[in-house]
Amino acid sequence: MSRGLRVVLLVVAVALFLCCVAGLGVTLLGTRLVGRAFITNPDRVQAVGRAIADYEVPPDYEEIFAMNIMGVKMVAIGPADPAADILLIMLMQFPGGVDISREEMERQVRRALARQTGLGSADMTSVGQEEVVIKGETITLEVREGANDRGQNLRQISGLFQGKGGPAMLMVTGEVASWDQAMLDRFIESIR
Repeated sequence: MSRGLRVVLLVVAVALFLCCVAGLGVTLLGTRLVGRAFITNPDRVQAVGRAIADYEVPPDYEEIFAMNIMGVKMVAIGPADPAADILLIMLMQFPGGVDISREEMERQVRRALARQTGLGSADMTSVGQEEVVIKGETITLEVREGANDRGQNLRQISGLFQGKGGPAMLMVTGEVASWDQAMLDRFIESIR
């Protein structure tokens, strides 16, 4: 084997080794960041939610978990009794100045919802829109329905509003049979 070929093989081997080490480092760092980003401490969960908007948690509900990673904040509000088939409310906010579409925000919320609860795995179809007022602004909520892989018929509403740090999204998912529109209306009215 010529000296030139050995040098090239050595350079390629070193480059591959460095790529493997870098990949492992990124994976470990990502795992550590995601682990730290997932918040279950009630005080910290509440703080993340209040960084997005002020609101009143509905009776028999609680702030379940939150995420805060690289300026992206999300809080999930659900029934205090985990066996209850009631609505799951999620608020999400990207940092100010980030140019992100409504579709991308919805995709991120659905992915987090599916990962944490299994409710976001449904194939949803738009069935209409409704207008609500959040913080004095008229907001259009997209209404979707569909069935998840467990055969549950789900309804989902989502829409963008102005949060404390920029655009925020409200997404609510629940079974059609136990959909509590009156409770949801009260929650939406409480957002300030």
